[in-house]
Amino acid sequence: MTDQKKKVRLYALSTCPTCKKVKKFLDENNIQYEIIEVDLLDSGEQWLMTKEVKKYNPSATYPTLVVEEVFTEFDEDAIKGALGI
Repeated sequence: MTDQKKKVRLYALSTCPTCKKVKKFLDENNIQYEIIEVDLLDSGEQWLMTKEVKKYNPSATYPTLVVEEVFTEFDEDAIKGALGI
């Protein structure tokens, strides 16, 4: 088991070729991730997921890949690096 410190979430459409390329890339590199295929959700869940995607990507296009870094202790340099400051 890898010690992955970043949470990865892929918002995708099941029929989207580019989404499949991103999924294949993540799989080939043994990246643990959560995939949400928005088009396979019921209409209420689709609305909620689209609203969530717009937080990260105002255009709400797919794929939208979110990589979040998790910090469990104070590491100023690492936090600054993650924030780009």
